[in-house]
Amino acid sequence: MTQHVLIANDLLSGAIVYRTADGWSPKVNEARVAEDDAEAEALLAEGKAAEADNAVVAAELIPVTAEAGAVTPNRLREVIRAQGPTVRTDLGYQADFRN
Repeated sequence: MTQHVLIANDLLSGAIVYRTADGWSPKVNEARVAEDDAEAEALLAEGKAAEADNAVVAAELIPVTAEAGAVTPNRLREVIRAQGPTVRTDLGYQADFRN
């Protein structure tokens, strides 16, 4: 079984956010990890509800590997989104959201 987290874009800032146990966070390591299909479907339903409430856009599940408190996306695109742009990380908004 593949683990999943829910990712979306914050509607106001456009920043990447992850669904946590009690809201949204820009840090992938704070994401709530779905361990099975039922948990994944529940997470996606929360994302669709947040979209309907105009809190986030483009909510989707992404496959991850979660071990020892570290959550690592399985696809390169999602690794880049989790770590920020592939430019100097000491500049811009990504400097505030490093893991």
